[in-house]
Amino acid sequence: MHHLDPRTKLLAVMVASIFIFNAETFSELITIAGFFVIITFISGVNYRIFFKSLRPMSLFFVFLFFIQLFLSDGKPIFTIGFINPTYEGLITGLQITTRFIFLILFASLLTATTQPVMITSGIERLIRPLPLKYIGISSFDIATMMSLSIRFIPLLFDNAKKIQYAQMSRGVDFKHNIFKSFSSVAVPLIMSTKRTAQDIAIAMESRCYQGIYRTSLFELEMKNADWTVLSGISVMVLLFMFLI
Repeated sequence: MHHLDPRTKLLAVMVASIFIFNAETFSELITIAGFFVIITFISGVNYRIFFKSLRPMSLFFVFLFFIQLFLSDGKPIFTIGFINPTYEGLITGLQITTRFIFLILFASLLTATTQPVMITSGIERLIRPLPLKYIGISSFDIATMMSLSIRFIPLLFDNAKKIQYAQMSRGVDFKHNIFKSFSSVAVPLIMSTKRTAQDIAIAMESRCYQGIYRTSLFELEMKNADWTVLSGISVMVLLFMFLI
């Protein structure tokens, strides 16, 4: 799993996403869950990684479930005033929430078995045949933007923490005045991020970056295992289309 070409993994996640969105019964979702468990076991990824990836989205899952539960039409489970959950909403909420959970799980499996630079290279190679030059960009520009975005994410968290500690040392109370404390961190963080982006742009211009064809440190090469996986994916897609 770790040694597969990132293009193979990206295509597999895309196909898995299509299957997830088209799953309409719990038996289909259980089949997807079994498939995910098998792949995770083969890859040897620690299950704690998936819990960490789901934790930030837990409130969104709860919100999504209750929206479907209380706003879907159907046979009511019970009625208390304007609160009217339905059986249809319960089923729909469980299905939709499970779909989003599986999407995040498969994406987490991709990021856990592939380095960010390899994911970026894989995406660049996949979109390279597209006629992007007619809209003034290239696949290399997109790959560069993705690499910079991935690099900026930890920097944003580090800068936000440093600014928060600096404001706390100046007497800002983050517990009692939420809006003021938020602005005291957000404004310096935006300015700091803007300065960093300008510094990177100047550094890239000084090195004559033009977004044309560039070589890569890691050249991607499809191997027998990749073609085997892609063949299996093709068979699954054909079976899915035939069954539909």
